[in-house]
Amino acid sequence: MTKTPPTPHQNNGGSSPQPSSRMESADYYDDVILHLTARWRIIFCKDRIQSIIQKKEASHEGPWRGVSYHTCRDSLLRTCGSLNLLSVASEDHLLHALPSSFREYEKQRSRS
Repeated sequence: MTKTPPTPHQNNGGSSPQPSSRMESADYYDDVILHLTARWRIIFCKDRIQSIIQKKEASHEGPWRGVSYHTCRDSLLRTCGSLNLLSVASEDHLLHALPSSFREYEKQRSRS
């Protein structure tokens, strides 16, 4: 079974789609893997070499800030668990959405 990366973040139901962004701190960043809560999410970095756990600044207008950086799925899951961010559904989603390491992900991409 080949694991594929998740599709880019979709608009959450507003009347008009928000433009996607390549800025990791933007609300509508292209490579959001999963929103864990309203103020926590996981993204692929813009170079797709790591995943980043981000927290939204307290102000609704504030940017997303990187809290933790990971090159393997197990490390990401451990950190999410230690921050009490994982539900059974979000853990299952991450297990299926992410390769075990970004080295594995790059090997799969080069074969395609």
